[in-house]
Amino acid sequence: MPQMDDKELLCMFKQEDTRSYAFNLIVRKYQERLYWHIRKIVVSHDDTDDVIQNTFLKVWKALDGFREDSQLFTWLYRIATNEALTFLKKKRNRLFNSRLRTGFYVAFFMLSPFWWDHTLFRIF
Repeated sequence: MPQMDDKELLCMFKQEDTRSYAFNLIVRKYQERLYWHIRKIVVSHDDTDDVIQNTFLKVWKALDGFREDSQLFTWLYRIATNEALTFLKKKRNRLFNSRLRTGFYVAFFMLSPFWWDHTLFRIF
């Protein structure tokens, strides 16, 4: 089957009986380009797979509201970019918070005047 243009795909998506099929075609058409765009941002293959899955979930939920002010790929690209940046922000916050907690307990322990008297110090 020849590749359909975006207008045809959007028309198919708006019809209830061809919605899933049209979405599948949209995913096939743009998945690779979006994958490599996201991969440049998040670097890891596994993280890229997670982000692209979240991207297409958002697209599925929001495609009915696509106003067609821009090209479909431009809209998908923006969603993918936002998802990748949100992913990195959450990852940074998780990493920062875990290191902050660990660093706090280590600093507290080391600064304690009696730290050398402790043989075992567990933190939960």
